[in-house]
Amino acid sequence: MKRAGLALWLLTLCWSALADEAALLALVERSGLPRDSLSLLAVEQGPGGPRTRLAVNAHQALVPASVTKLVTAAAVLREIPLGTRFETRLMSAAPLRDGILDGDLVMEGRGDPSLVSETLWVLVNRLAQVGVTAIRGDILVDADYFDDSLLDPSRDTRRSEMAYDAPVSALSFNWNALTLTIAPGETPGAPARVRVDPPSDYLRIHNSARTVPGSAISKLVASRRPGDDHPGDTLVVSGEIGLNADPFEGYRNITRPDLWAGANLKLYLGYRGIAVDGEVRPGPVAPGSRLLARVQGRPVEQLLVDMNKVSSNFIAEMLTKNLGARRAPPGTMAGGMAVLNGYMATLGLAPSHYLLTNPSGLTRQNRLSATALVRVLDDMAGDFRVANEFLASLPIAGIDGTLENRMTATPARGWVRAKTGYIDGAVSLAGFAGHASGHGPGRVTFAFVYNGPEPAYRVRALFDRLSAALVTPVQGAR
Repeated sequence: MKRAGLALWLLTLCWSALADEAALLALVERSGLPRDSLSLLAVEQGPGGPRTRLAVNAHQALVPASVTKLVTAAAVLREIPLGTRFETRLMSAAPLRDGILDGDLVMEGRGDPSLVSETLWVLVNRLAQVGVTAIRGDILVDADYFDDSLLDPSRDTRRSEMAYDAPVSALSFNWNALTLTIAPGETPGAPARVRVDPPSDYLRIHNSARTVPGSAISKLVASRRPGDDHPGDTLVVSGEIGLNADPFEGYRNITRPDLWAGANLKLYLGYRGIAVDGEVRPGPVAPGSRLLARVQGRPVEQLLVDMNKVSSNFIAEMLTKNLGARRAPPGTMAGGMAVLNGYMATLGLAPSHYLLTNPSGLTRQNRLSATALVRVLDDMAGDFRVANEFLASLPIAGIDGTLENRMTATPARGWVRAKTGYIDGAVSLAGFAGHASGHGPGRVTFAFVYNGPEPAYRVRALFDRLSAALVTPVQGAR
């Protein structure tokens, strides 16, 4: 009887697994997406060991887009201790007498992706606290901790002035992007009101936009270009904005991160009442310089949250150059990518499963199979030291990050944590699914990658349906 009972249980289990996989495959078939354009894998970790829930071309390596950042996060957690913070320093070899720094002040960047307005203000206040009231010299900016390749060739070759394509430097500020606001004037015919934040001397504005009746902004044009007659950038605004239109807000990257950071340091020093006689220019920390003030950025594990939740290409590349700099400064993309590829090699994957040239996924050169992505995810989930930090960095379905508006009315809401990916012709989703009952046998690790011409919304719809099915298996599958 015992043997018969065991046999019946095994038969039921096998039938359940087959029915479950068949139901998931049916979702794939109904999507109409060609199988050869997909690499799909979902594996459940249960008491009896791993069980494959879905596998379609799981060994096929495709362009992964931003799910590449899962590998970046894993390599960072392997190489950089939790709690590590990157610094920005104010140094000088000049004498300080009666509050006057009689020479140059050097702003030295050490690769912090989280130097933003709030932390810059802390840095300025700390300089004031050591008694500096005026600077009788220039502000020098030192970004030598990284190489001088601001836009690595591994990125997509099509350049953009949008914030997602920001340059990378050891001295960077506000993700190397500015906030642009354009509002109508008070009357028709009046110039549009153009504001940027922060309003430093780095940027010059050429505004020919005019206010017109109505509420349209369709003829409004704003573009950023390198400065023709100054070392910063120029913002050109033209066209029309309706008198009753809501203000337009957008973001533009900048082209010279070191000068951008230095110009904003000078601006904030002015806010604090510290006058600067000179200009902002590149320059190294001189021998014999002393530390006047420093500020530390967010812990590395929080930087991974910032990176993955909103899919920040900037943070991914900054962290990768930090990986390279820790081994052999100055940090280079090639040095950091060697660390990422070295991490992948430790997972026992065949070389055909991965090819990585850029850590953000903003490229068509990268290749990852669903198998490789699941291996990375399971490696992180199985390491007690970093598992919670890795999981916490992922967007939550229907709740936050790039998944905030996806799977909102499905069982997957709150039960799927996954990294999204998209560039033209490539859509991806990879992460973890729990059981909506809270009592399932274990998590499901999944990776879904598509390459092809279908509209992204169709592919995302399939991936969302598969995710929901992993959370709540189809009727009869269990």
